[in-house]
Amino acid sequence: MAIYSYVAFNKKGKEEKGIVDAASLQAARSKLKNKGLYVRNISEDSERKDRELFPFLAKYFYRIPRKEVGLFSRQLATLLGAGIPLDKSLSSIVEQTENQNFRKVLTGMQANITEGSSLSEAMKKHPDVFPSQFPSLVAVGEKTGDYEATLTRLAELEEKSSELKAKVQVAMVYPFIMGSLSIFVTIFLLTVVIPQIQELFLQFDAKLPLITRIVIGVSDILIGFWWLLLALGFGTVMSFIYYKNTPKGKRNWDEFVLKIPILGSLARKVLVSSFARNIGILLSNRVPLITTLIIVEKIVNHSIFGEEIKNAVERIKEGEKLSASFSGSVILPQMVVGMIAAGEVSDRVPEMMNKLADIYDTEVDTAIKTMTQSMEPLMIVVMGLLIGTIMASIMVPMYNLTQQLQNI
Repeated sequence: MAIYSYVAFNKKGKEEKGIVDAASLQAARSKLKNKGLYVRNISEDSERKDRELFPFLAKYFYRIPRKEVGLFSRQLATLLGAGIPLDKSLSSIVEQTENQNFRKVLTGMQANITEGSSLSEAMKKHPDVFPSQFPSLVAVGEKTGDYEATLTRLAELEEKSSELKAKVQVAMVYPFIMGSLSIFVTIFLLTVVIPQIQELFLQFDAKLPLITRIVIGVSDILIGFWWLLLALGFGTVMSFIYYKNTPKGKRNWDEFVLKIPILGSLARKVLVSSFARNIGILLSNRVPLITTLIIVEKIVNHSIFGEEIKNAVERIKEGEKLSASFSGSVILPQMVVGMIAAGEVSDRVPEMMNKLADIYDTEVDTAIKTMTQSMEPLMIVVMGLLIGTIMASIMVPMYNLTQQLQNI
């Protein structure tokens, strides 16, 4: 099946834009004709083709922000709660959505629902936009008729997730700025200052220490082969992105991050918070435990933790309790396993999971502050050593040259 973007007129002569799933261009035209639409223009969605050709880049260039999904859930909950039909609610949200990629997704969902699909079925067709818990919980809401409460919970979940992600991103701003500044100053010194100083040394035939000769050599390479270094840098980044998106590469990267001091601890806390929050909400909505774990395994998107969750599913199928199935976990601390066990005894696992999520949200805040406080002096030291080395390579021969001139 392919995705086609179209512009058509309805029977009233009003222009309509949207997307349609079809096996071929002709099938897409027939589908639209059967809906009573007169096609003016139709073509295969080029962005969709790009996503299929370059799947490892698609999530970076066509990503829909989680806050958009959370806002959509809250808007839809409000409209449905006011008694507005689903198709009209979606139509209203589409008109207000500014993100073009998300607008196309919602337009496609609207078309699916018009053709007879349920909201949960329409969401399943867009797994990159709506994580597994969305169609699962919406399906529960469809059975109970309580769309509003379900979508509100999903909105709260997305808002919590976005808030957590934003905190981590803010924590990385300072290291990024310091790192970028260090690179900029280093490149400026090597490409502008060093060549000018080098000419002075050549004029006086000055004897240069090893450190100065090394810095001048690096400067010559940077100036003479900048295009090659740029190409190598770009190729390295692209290769890393591609490798990181392979199963083996992702596992190695996830394992590496967990071993990094401070950052590894933060990563564990974020995983525990997401795990607990999603399990709490899914179980609260009467989603079966095994189904819940299968969904959460996809949500956490972590190779090591994912393997643990899959093993837990198998152990639960054999008769073990949730807490026992995570004994020996490298991600979940023993305290967490103990609290899950306490929830099982009191038959309040969902409430215990929500409490754990709140606890670990606070832990994440503390870990972010610790990481920021630790990285500030480290970045200053690294920046000082890098720039200090270059400056020393200039000052030492300059001092020697001054001494020689004074002795003449």
